[in-house]
Amino acid sequence: MLPARWVRRIVLTPLAVALCAALLCVSPLIFAVAAIVDLFVAGNWRTVRLVYFLSGYVVLELIGLAAMFVLWIRAGFGVALRSPRVQDAHYRFMRWWLMRVNKVARRAFHLNVKIEDPPTPRDGPVLVFCRHAGPGNSLLLIGTLLIGYRRRPRIVMLAKLQWEPLYDVMLNRLPNKFIQHDPKRRHLYIDAIGELAAGLGDRDAFVLFPEGKDFTPRVRVRAIDYLRKKGHDVHADRAEKMEHVLPPRHNGVMAAMRAAPDADVVLVAHSVLEDVGSFKELWTRIPFDHAVAARYWRIPVSEVPSTEDELIAWLYDWWERIDGWIHARMPA
Repeated sequence: MLPARWVRRIVLTPLAVALCAALLCVSPLIFAVAAIVDLFVAGNWRTVRLVYFLSGYVVLELIGLAAMFVLWIRAGFGVALRSPRVQDAHYRFMRWWLMRVNKVARRAFHLNVKIEDPPTPRDGPVLVFCRHAGPGNSLLLIGTLLIGYRRRPRIVMLAKLQWEPLYDVMLNRLPNKFIQHDPKRRHLYIDAIGELAAGLGDRDAFVLFPEGKDFTPRVRVRAIDYLRKKGHDVHADRAEKMEHVLPPRHNGVMAAMRAAPDADVVLVAHSVLEDVGSFKELWTRIPFDHAVAARYWRIPVSEVPSTEDELIAWLYDWWERIDGWIHARMPA
């Protein structure tokens, strides 16, 4: 269970700072051990690469927490955190931080992103619906929106991400929502999604992952079984034909569309990272042999259905298209 916010701020955040500092102090020893391991394990120095990335991330974590403390002071010790000036400062730092994480990942893992047929940037609010593609997918998407398209994302995320101190502090200061999958409180989260999507500006981007969880074969089977248990056999049959995605959930999508009726819809797919689930799988893939392929489809609001049945069918149509796109780009 996630601790209360005051516990995370007073206990977990200082503990994370101390742990990060301790790891940096012993990092030369860790690098030495990693180098010895790689002398006996084939893989193009993958252990050293992983340690290099983690060390860079730890440094950026410390920089981020220090920046959050400075911004908190500049905001009158938290009084003006919601002011436009302070919000802009947080978005600027978030953009800088993601650029640095991306740079470290490029050096360590040879991680590159290739966007196929990128849509031409143009003003207007957008609702971004992305499939989950494993670790790093969210950072890649948010980085593209912030850096490539200069958008200000409003993100719906799982509450467990607040265990990461920098995410907890920084993202809770910006218009984002952390939710949990609890059927008994589903209406509260649906309402929260609608509130987050309301009032989007020309440079804003609402971000939601309709699948709800990262894709794994086991989660896919459970999701299909759940559809059958609820009597949605038609949707379960369609979901069984999709090998690389989970069946999309429509309640959050509809809540966002009702709250932002003038917003275009952007569908997003990523490949390559979908088969990186466990730490073991990640470790065996370092460095990456292929670029991460990404595809963004921008659909005008006039082409998006509004009734529930039509929207569900439309979502499944698009998820089948995304599944086919991913399958065509799977490494041999």
